[in-house]
Amino acid sequence: MGNRILVIDDDIDTADYLSCFLEDHGYQVRVAGDATTALSTLQTYSPDIILLDVLMPGRSGLDLLVTLRRDPRWENIRLVVITGNDQILQDDCQSYLGTHHGVRGPDALLGKPIDRKTLLAILERLGQLEERSTSGGA
Repeated sequence: MGNRILVIDDDIDTADYLSCFLEDHGYQVRVAGDATTALSTLQTYSPDIILLDVLMPGRSGLDLLVTLRRDPRWENIRLVVITGNDQILQDDCQSYLGTHHGVRGPDALLGKPIDRKTLLAILERLGQLEERSTSGGA
């Protein structure tokens, strides 16, 4: 469990890096460059974890997070918000989600540049949570 990942990031270099790095560590990875492509991908690909960039052209990652959390098909997918702007992680994410009552925030936050050890530790922790929830414990 926990080995299928959807990377949603408009920065092609970041998306390619994450895809290669994660595949090298045994994960199955799909990439979407924007919210529309991500929602389309979710129709046929069922990830265990989503890595979601905040700042994207068009629909923001935070808006997509709210959409995913409100949809019964995707509300329980583990979600990691990624951004290069620490101010967004600390302020905007909390205030934006606060305006959407009842919407659960991300399961983890990860800053850019991405620290590989931190990323792997987050994925391992979220994978363990997934295993516990599907096995009846949690």
